[in-house]
Amino acid sequence: MDQERINSEWSESSENYDNIIQAELRSFRPAAWQKQILSRFDSGRMLRILDIGCGPGFFTIILSEKGHEVTGIDGAYGMLEKARRNVAASGYASEIVEMDANNLKFEDNKFDLIVSRNVTHTIQDHVKAYSEWKRVLKEGGVLLIYDANWHHIETVPEVRKRYIRDWKKCVSVYGSDFNGNTDPEGAPHMDDIEGGHPLGDIVRPDYDIGILKAIGFKKIEYKRDIISSLWDEKEKTLYGCTPMFEISAIK
Repeated sequence: MDQERINSEWSESSENYDNIIQAELRSFRPAAWQKQILSRFDSGRMLRILDIGCGPGFFTIILSEKGHEVTGIDGAYGMLEKARRNVAASGYASEIVEMDANNLKFEDNKFDLIVSRNVTHTIQDHVKAYSEWKRVLKEGGVLLIYDANWHHIETVPEVRKRYIRDWKKCVSVYGSDFNGNTDPEGAPHMDDIEGGHPLGDIVRPDYDIGILKAIGFKKIEYKRDIISSLWDEKEKTLYGCTPMFEISAIK
């Protein structure tokens, strides 16, 4: 799948994704994510932060709230529209820019921190993207990647089977999934695994760690499952088969 098509699909889903982000902003998640991201830095230090694949602006807003200079980028026009509206409503002066995550239009050594959430599973060339991200980090700067093995729902039959089971449970218990589907028997793509995914059955974060080491990142650390303090019970019910991981790496 080419990047243009990926951006188009994310634009089409931006309205629903924005609804999810609005609910997140009203929940326990801002404080939980601020702690998750910022606890590794000295309090009181102002950071220049790049939020890659900012979507409707969740990270951009909650990190700006803590006094940091945040730039959010995205390639999907629908996401950019929602992010600009949400940032304006928040009252913070964060910049939202249309930009390809694989080709950053920033000078070298600009940012103290790069963050991304649920973005890297859509990247087509991780070596190229991560090399670009490293380029714009300052020496000693930190890269934080938050994602999951979402592709396993499409490509690994046993994960798919568990996901369908959990999807039915989620809709039965909570009344809907996060896309507004309410029929417990209407799990998406229940019959076949079609089309696959460019990542296939690759296991992450192991895959990413190998790339980050190869391109020169230092002190690479990871946690395979960070959902206990960051997801609510509905998310855990629906997506427990693909828990969110964290990778941290230093330039």
